[in-house]
Amino acid sequence: MTKSSLPKKLALLCDAYDTGNLPEDLQVEMAQFLIDCDLHNELTQYQKLCDYFILEGLCYEVAV
Repeated sequence: MTKSSLPKKLALLCDAYDTGNLPEDLQVEMAQFLIDCDLHNELTQYQKLCDYFILEGLCYEVAV
């Protein structure tokens, strides 16, 4: 999966994050969306961020 195939809002959030312009609250929103759609395992550049937010309790992952 590439960023160009992501929903527009998520692509904008990812672009802002990549340039260092995404506020912390929107970083959490972006990470949770990636986790919910299991995209954090495909878009590995965000996997460390998502894992960190899960460990800190800012995001959650539901095991299937």
